[in-house]
Amino acid sequence: MATLNMGLTLAILAAAATLIGWALIALRKDVSERFLAFTLLLVAGAMITVSLAQILPTSIRVVGSVIQPFTWFFLGVFLIWLLTRIDFTGGKRSKVEQSAFLIAFAIGLHNFPEGTATIASTLVDVETGLTTAIVVALHNIPEGIAIATTARLAGFSKMMLLALTLLATLAEMTGALAIFFFGQGISEIGSARLLALVAGIMVTISARELIPFSARILLAKRNG
Repeated sequence: MATLNMGLTLAILAAAATLIGWALIALRKDVSERFLAFTLLLVAGAMITVSLAQILPTSIRVVGSVIQPFTWFFLGVFLIWLLTRIDFTGGKRSKVEQSAFLIAFAIGLHNFPEGTATIASTLVDVETGLTTAIVVALHNIPEGIAIATTARLAGFSKMMLLALTLLATLAEMTGALAIFFFGQGISEIGSARLLALVAGIMVTISARELIPFSARILLAKRNG
């Protein structure tokens, strides 16, 4: 039980790191839109690199084949494609605002399995759980930056920036709580599948939303 409690604590702390990314953007007064757009491009590049160079290969190594990981990867791609079909604002907001809502929701969706990974790895080995928590926390900071940046570029208030970032943060905490209350862990194969799903979500949200979102801002500034 002590190990389970430790895992939950580490998972919650790792999830809270998303708010660091929010603070880096939301609490700065004088930030140009051009700077925010370039920051978003860097975050998108980092997400794609981590997904394709680290997360997906790890999933393939654990499973021992490419079929299952790529199946789950493309399931993540499909989920984001499906989400782009949904109007989160009821047709009452602009394309930029719609993208901001979608990005926050998609990152929150991919954070859920991350929460399960942290607590599950702690149940297997405390040292591994600590390492996983640190990696997830460092990974969550640019995600907080991505959410806060897109929301700020969309012209949302500071309270809305915080609300959208909390959406992603609480999604990860919910994943950890699901393991805490309903299971004492997850198999390595199950974790590997979730990793591949996360990779698909990250790559697609970066390529389909973050990069085009930044490009629209930069082109508008250039033409203006």
